[in-house]
Amino acid sequence: MRRITIELGEIQYRLLEVLTHGDGAPDSVDGVVAQLLDHAQQGVYRPGAWERAWLCQAFGSEWTRYLEPGDPWGRAGGERLFERPRRRDG
Repeated sequence: MRRITIELGEIQYRLLEVLTHGDGAPDSVDGVVAQLLDHAQQGVYRPGAWERAWLCQAFGSEWTRYLEPGDPWGRAGGERLFERPRRRDG
């Protein structure tokens, strides 16, 4: 598993902390970041997901050229539903 470390300034932290309030909200900023990451990865592998439009708005759409049909976890039958990063040649 790969690990990343994120450092936030006080204002950035407090802005994200607002997302911890309300019904069904994550209970920590760590939870907020985890949920954001989950939605981002869903937008990458699920072409019809609302998260895909969100990612294209934030990052443009060129990154979609680096995907191919298939389940990123290698499960059979996902070619019509999901996309995964293109496989690198040799």
